[in-house]
Amino acid sequence: MKLLSVLILTYRNLDGIYGTLDSVFLQDYPALELILSDDASADYAEKQPRVAAYIEARRTPAIQRVIWVSHPQNVGTVRNMNDAIRASRGEYLFSLSPEDILAHEQVLTHLAETLEETGRDVCFGRMQGVTMDGKTVDHLLSCESDYSLLKSYSVEQTRNRLFSRNFLPAPAKLMTRKVFQENGLYPEAVRLIEDYPYWLTLTKNGVPFAYLDEVVLLYRLSGVSGTGHYGEAFMKDMFVIYDQFIFPYDHRFGPLQGVYNLLKRDGLKYYDALARWDGFSRGKRLLLRIRYLPFFLYTGFLDWKTARKNRASEEARGQNMRNAE
Repeated sequence: MKLLSVLILTYRNLDGIYGTLDSVFLQDYPALELILSDDASADYAEKQPRVAAYIEARRTPAIQRVIWVSHPQNVGTVRNMNDAIRASRGEYLFSLSPEDILAHEQVLTHLAETLEETGRDVCFGRMQGVTMDGKTVDHLLSCESDYSLLKSYSVEQTRNRLFSRNFLPAPAKLMTRKVFQENGLYPEAVRLIEDYPYWLTLTKNGVPFAYLDEVVLLYRLSGVSGTGHYGEAFMKDMFVIYDQFIFPYDHRFGPLQGVYNLLKRDGLKYYDALARWDGFSRGKRLLLRIRYLPFFLYTGFLDWKTARKNRASEEARGQNMRNAE
């Protein structure tokens, strides 16, 4: 079996790593290495020895190597990810964040088998959200849940949809080392968002994706992608992504492309305003609500639509449990 590298990136969240590690130790994939890369957590020196002892006490024979990477100064998620990749040796790479859990013991095997069967270099599985109080969320606004649709997309269709938004479930992916050797590492023009510009780069280079219609990750809804609460640094990255990776290449609307780009930039400004919302006065907030009213209404509609789908899923799950009883 090809060596598979599990990259766990940490930043001020080492306390949440133990459940994540347990889910890795349960995997039936026989050839693994662990790369743990920390981005200058203030408590790293204190907590790393505890995590190391936990790993040594519980690691299985499948864990062939454990590599530690630590940064003395904060370098951001993208650089941290790239340094973890450089430290790894696996032919396959799967990245995890503390508190995220591999859904079952065959996750890595099934993802690797899908890559082998399809001959592709990137495979996305499904992810299921988990709220802070343990509630399961089947449909996430941040990613597409119709895998039949995703499997039908050509590379061009995937790229065109990426021009509109990042709809791919990045935390639930397995990649080959070959894709990084042929297309480079994650673009360091941005600091926090490693996946979005890379999908744009790969589709620009004609790289097709594979999809495994199976829940592979239980995704803790506490970060930016899970909560939709974008910070200023995140929005700074988004402006860079649109200016460097989308606007120069998106030609879907012909002579009206300029109008579309202006509307899209206005949408980015709306999210940027939300990121700085707490610092605004009441008067400023009122003006912004008027200024961005269409965006408030549209995002509110999307939230309502997603919530309705999740209520339906929860009711169906409850009915299935009652039927089983």
